[in-house]
Amino acid sequence: MCLGDGGRSTQLAEAERQRAEEEARQGRVREGADAVNNTFAQYDDDFYKGITQNYLDYATPQVEDQFKDAARELRINLARNAMLDSSVNADRKGKLQESYNKAMRDQSMKGKEYANATQQSLEAVKTDLLSQNQNIADPVLIAQSAANRANAAAELPPYSPLGELFAGAAEGFATQLELEQRKKNRYTRPELFTFSGSSKVIGE
Repeated sequence: MCLGDGGRSTQLAEAERQRAEEEARQGRVREGADAVNNTFAQYDDDFYKGITQNYLDYATPQVEDQFKDAARELRINLARNAMLDSSVNADRKGKLQESYNKAMRDQSMKGKEYANATQQSLEAVKTDLLSQNQNIADPVLIAQSAANRANAAAELPPYSPLGELFAGAAEGFATQLELEQRKKNRYTRPELFTFSGSSKVIGE
């Protein structure tokens, strides 16, 4: 009986030890999870909006510089072809403005793409860290890893210079001039026919 009672006491003591160890481990897991969540709490909506704005701050001056160059070249070519007061002037300027608006929309979308890619990367890193935390239960190690990996995931790649956005905006004026001249000729051409019951060529 004594031996049996001793064996039972040993089992109870071992179960209590394992329970205490598991509680301690779960405490470390919670501590590690808190460290991960706190590290990633800074990456909120304002952070991602900032990424979009950061790219726009880079791209917008390039768009505007190219637009100014294209507008200047367009004005020079219009003046060279005596078309500053023509309908071609308004048409070309309108199309150039449309190209500018599209370029700005495209850059805004690209900025959002950078933000979305960064968000996806950070969320994937956070998920992986939380999974690791369950296994290693080492809050100090997981906190250090969270800080390092979050900084790496949030780092943006270098931006590439923009390509030509308004190529051809100031070209093709020979054809435009011909079209404009044809339009004028249509309304200034001498009348070849007169009508008095039947058509008759003048001079007969």
